[in-house]
Amino acid sequence: MELNLAPLVDVMMCLLIFFLLATKMVERESVHIDLPTAAAARDLERKALGTRVVVNVVETNGQAEYIVDGQALGLPALAERLAIESSRNPDVTCYLRADRDVAYERVEAVLVECARRKITNVTFAAAPSTGG
Repeated sequence: MELNLAPLVDVMMCLLIFFLLATKMVERESVHIDLPTAAAARDLERKALGTRVVVNVVETNGQAEYIVDGQALGLPALAERLAIESSRNPDVTCYLRADRDVAYERVEAVLVECARRKITNVTFAAAPSTGG
């Protein structure tokens, strides 16, 4: 009697591919950022955000990077991406995650582009403050 391992290998390969893809999708929205703290910060359910585009703002070597879906974009490419998202759904929410050390002008640039694209729902990510 021979043991046929081909179906087992097929299943294991499918599981491996599934977990690799699932990990990449989670990484796209959660770039490691040292969020600023806010006394009014609270957790939101993902469902409460609805259709969203997550913009991560980081600064590398004095240059701003706007990371959307794991892809680093310049400001013109970010503006184009926001226009696409706004045309798909006029009620899209811009979920803005900016590192605490990023200059405000970098965040302001995202807000200006959201206003130009008529994206009025902007949610800022912040960590809850721990002190009193």
